[in-house]
Amino acid sequence: MKKINVLYDATPICKILTNNSSRSGIFFVAYNVLLELLKREDFNVYLYSEKPVKLQQVIDRCKEFSKCSVYKSFLDNYTSVLAKRNAESGLPKLLCSLQASLIKRLNRFYFNHFVSFNDIDVYFSPMRAVPNFISKNSRIKKYVILHDTIPLVNDYRESVSHKWFYNLIESLNSTDKYFANSEYTKQDFIKYVPKINPDNITVIPLSTGKPYFKLDDSLYINQIKRKYGIPTDKKYIFSLCNLDPRKNLIFAIKNFLRFVEKNKLDDFVFVLGGSHFKDFEAILNQNIKNLGEKQNKILRIGYVEDDDMSALYSGAEMFVYPSLYEGFGIPVLEAMKCGLPVICSDTTSLPEVIGDCGIQINPYSDEELVNAMEKMYYDRDFRAECVRKGLERAKLFTWKKCVDVITDEIKKDLGYEQ
Repeated sequence: MKKINVLYDATPICKILTNNSSRSGIFFVAYNVLLELLKREDFNVYLYSEKPVKLQQVIDRCKEFSKCSVYKSFLDNYTSVLAKRNAESGLPKLLCSLQASLIKRLNRFYFNHFVSFNDIDVYFSPMRAVPNFISKNSRIKKYVILHDTIPLVNDYRESVSHKWFYNLIESLNSTDKYFANSEYTKQDFIKYVPKINPDNITVIPLSTGKPYFKLDDSLYINQIKRKYGIPTDKKYIFSLCNLDPRKNLIFAIKNFLRFVEKNKLDDFVFVLGGSHFKDFEAILNQNIKNLGEKQNKILRIGYVEDDDMSALYSGAEMFVYPSLYEGFGIPVLEAMKCGLPVICSDTTSLPEVIGDCGIQINPYSDEELVNAMEKMYYDRDFRAECVRKGLERAKLFTWKKCVDVITDEIKKDLGYEQ
């Protein structure tokens, strides 16, 4: 059988060069889907990026992509040399940025006017709009992963960082094919973008960014706790997310304090991991300061390195995630994989992830959250059952299963026998 030639938009993968909070859930989806596609004998995968210099740096530095082919461009050799020189020379960031911007524009002009893409069967984007030079080619099948409609719900139209999203919305149409990360996301796009064809949206199961797992090594867990300033003699509730208003963190903190005061628990702290959301950080900081002495029970540990995640999840008493909106909710799945019982919202996509493996609450009900914390803390049999069910349910979400669905859809559209 002839291999399918796939042109993959690797632009989000370039964030692998920065080991910080910019590597969000969308990055990990793009990264893991690409890794899984590269394993498939059905495909020849070529990489494309609007940031060719950074893409070349990724290929040069990351062994998992060292054998990847960038789709042909007259700039290929120059891009490779420039990426290597910039990495070694320590040139000012402004100069590097100007060089990269010029190459990006030249690359786009070249693809728009001089490349026929006759050897490409499929264009696959893990997040961004299909570029014009591909969208006007009716022979190529186009696929895009849809993550959520949060910028539409919250009206982020003026935000420069969400420009890519509104470009995506403008590009959605009734003929291209789409993969949604949950049934909720699918229905949201149908609701907000009437021009999209519901029959062209297929739901795919996501998985975790890294292969997190349950740890029972208390010495190692304490070592990681010390690294992040978590007292080894205290129990903790863990919450990990970008510090965004929709994550409902003030609600979570307020009710954690009610829980520990009501039950006179002096050896319990709330550990809050994740990067800040610019406008919300000041609000959160002020709320924590207003707690007076109680603020010592709230630990802000910031960005958590990938290799430390399993230990922090495994060492906690429970994971609390009362988010108001999620396209999927990868942190809930991460916690389940690490054997950490979960309390999360009963809204948007989260019920699709947690199933009956934890406690779902109304994210506006103080009483429900406090009661859930008490149930999870005091009923050890119930807690153990949540852990057991969560570990089993987490097995349903793998990148192999995700790309199995993607592969089947692509083959069906191209007329390949299954």
